[in-house]
Amino acid sequence: MRITVLFKMIYYELVLLLRSKWLLSFTILFMLLAGLLYFYGIQSLQSNPSEVAYGLESGTSINTSGKDPSLFGVEAIEKTTSKEDLQAGYNRAIAMLMNLALWILPIICLILGVTSIVADKESGRLTLYKTYNTPFTYYVVSKFAALTLSLSIALGLSYGLAGLVLALLGHSFSASIYIVFIALHFLLIIVFTGAALMIGSISTTRMQGLSFSFFFWSFVLFVYEFLIFSVIDLFPYAYKLKGLLTLILLNPIESIRVWSINHLHAGYIFGPEYLILQEGNNSSLLTLYVVISILIILGINIFLSNQIMKRKG
Repeated sequence: MRITVLFKMIYYELVLLLRSKWLLSFTILFMLLAGLLYFYGIQSLQSNPSEVAYGLESGTSINTSGKDPSLFGVEAIEKTTSKEDLQAGYNRAIAMLMNLALWILPIICLILGVTSIVADKESGRLTLYKTYNTPFTYYVVSKFAALTLSLSIALGLSYGLAGLVLALLGHSFSASIYIVFIALHFLLIIVFTGAALMIGSISTTRMQGLSFSFFFWSFVLFVYEFLIFSVIDLFPYAYKLKGLLTLILLNPIESIRVWSINHLHAGYIFGPEYLILQEGNNSSLLTLYVVISILIILGINIFLSNQIMKRKG
């Protein structure tokens, strides 16, 4: 029977979130951005590279006085487009979407999650729940499940509609890239929903919660990346691999970023530091490391937020 109560709590929280103006605004925002970036990616893929002949771009004219340029040792250069070029076009589009997700999706999760928990504190609903004969863990789990589901629904609607329009127009993305793209968004939602629980548990007002959210978002997204490349230089070469892996896995957004780019076969953009991971032949285990680290961090966030709200809420 207690499981039934948990499902009812999740359903109730989900209904409240789906009515939220925050979620509606975020859904509309993602619809607009998803459509714009999808069409931009397709347009860049369809744009043919400039045809070059005799060292000049197509459309450029030169007066040869009726002479054949080959008489002067100038040969025509034929431009061909390979499958790799087409795949690169898809990668450029996905890279733009990935950067968008890494910037916007975390702060959306934090704002929606923190305001939801703080609102319960300010209205007295959290205090009332403590009087019920129900494990307090149910409240935390129901919040996490409802937040994850509501954000997944919003993303599914926004990007799904944009993808449907493209499919009707005869365009589509590679299945492997699409899977990585969906996994990236889902992992971000899970990670930052858990972080929202933790921040919401220590916040007493909405302004305080938003301040903590922006500070945390700025640190994990911008500051931590510079710390990695500053600290890794202090490690002896023999420990650089383990040190780099540890530093990356301590910050889920960095581990998700590395995992995604690794699966898009674009790891070269990280420079020589990333090659250390390849030398250790750990790229095949990267998925396992990322999943384990995310589950551990998520478990810690849920446990601590449960304990804090149970005593402090």
